[in-house]
Amino acid sequence: MRRLVIAAVAVGLAVTGCAKVEKDWANQAPQNDGANANIGQDLKLRNAFLLGSADPASPAPEQALYVVLVNSSDRPATLENVTVEGGGTVRLAGPVAIPPDYAIGTGNQPIGMVSGARGTSVPMTFTFQDRTSVRVIVPVMARTGQYANLPPSPNAPPTASPPATAPPTAPTTDDSISGSPSPTG
Repeated sequence: MRRLVIAAVAVGLAVTGCAKVEKDWANQAPQNDGANANIGQDLKLRNAFLLGSADPASPAPEQALYVVLVNSSDRPATLENVTVEGGGTVRLAGPVAIPPDYAIGTGNQPIGMVSGARGTSVPMTFTFQDRTSVRVIVPVMARTGQYANLPPSPNAPPTASPPATAPPTAPTTDDSISGSPSPTG
């Protein structure tokens, strides 16, 4: 009887979470509203989203594609194309070259425009120059709140910026603060 009680207590402790649990921080997803993915060890896609209209019931014919691409390797990388699963097209603002140890898309400018995409989330595949690709489900954000003042289309090809020592934050409604639709990790 005593062995049965000890076994029951041990099982109870394990079930209730009193056992040691280790957190896998290396695979922890960043906390942002967009899609995130790692492409190999050195290339990261962060906070990818489409900027829709202010009224989700009437979708915009074209939606701006925002994404942060981080290259932490010692070799340049290039985003060659983005495809929309189930129809739709993506027109990039220009060549998306990502120098070594740089990030693209950290400002308030989209990297391209998407037409023909429908729904509140859109499966998209990002393909790089070495034919490495990653498929993510990209959410469509309504043009409200922190997304209300973002540009609806790119005005120039994306430019590289050095990675921040502190993670960039989401845009704010205060015009005195320069925010970004970029990742937190």
